[in-house]
Amino acid sequence: MAADEYLLLGDAVRRALGLDLSYYKREQMERRLKAYAAQHGYGDLRGLAAALGQDRALGADLLSYLTIHVSEFFRDPGFFASLKELLPAVGARPGTSLQAWSAGCSIGAEAYTLAMLLREEHGPLFKILATDVDDKSLGRAAEGLYREDELKKVDGDRLNRYFTREDGRYRVKDDLRGPITFRHHDLLSDPYPVAQDLILFRNVAIYFTEEAKGKVLAGFAQALAPRGLLMVGATEAILRPQELGLRQVRPFFFTRA
Repeated sequence: MAADEYLLLGDAVRRALGLDLSYYKREQMERRLKAYAAQHGYGDLRGLAAALGQDRALGADLLSYLTIHVSEFFRDPGFFASLKELLPAVGARPGTSLQAWSAGCSIGAEAYTLAMLLREEHGPLFKILATDVDDKSLGRAAEGLYREDELKKVDGDRLNRYFTREDGRYRVKDDLRGPITFRHHDLLSDPYPVAQDLILFRNVAIYFTEEAKGKVLAGFAQALAPRGLLMVGATEAILRPQELGLRQVRPFFFTRA
């Protein structure tokens, strides 16, 4: 494949979607784009680029395809067990409002999981900002309707407390949904919220270049409130947290130094 074909598509993606492919690892991204072009009958990336300029619906579908959607309730239970233990040391104490951000929230499973944990361990005074670059995923997150297999790690007590059964699926109850705001946000171009007591950023940066990942992690470090806690996944490992003004308190858990 000629190098300029990928760059040509990159220009089309930037114009149509506002997504800068230079922040993503080229080899992996090019492979995914080639697969998408072949599956949809465009033949090559040049054909996909031409179609992208003509079809807005194609742009939305392509963005959803490029976004990683590996998400489930209580994904990695040990992670949430650690968060439960660390929560008392977080800046906002019980009885005060806690600000949390689920960055790259996909279909909302992580945000709702966090809401359950905070309600049980911190009390009702919290707000969660849940963001993603993919509006299709955000729409499903806001709808709050999930299949039974997507809730396999939610125990029976929580299922009865936080969900209502609806036509063979489960809908999040309003009191759990209420503290959560779902919002479009591009981690690579949009301003970050500030004074966050908790930030969750797990397994989102798998295709980011090291430069892009560093930029995002630096943004999170600045977004933390004093005694705030940043939680990352294996793909977002922070090798020199002190350079970001962070201190590791457990594997994958960091606080402001």
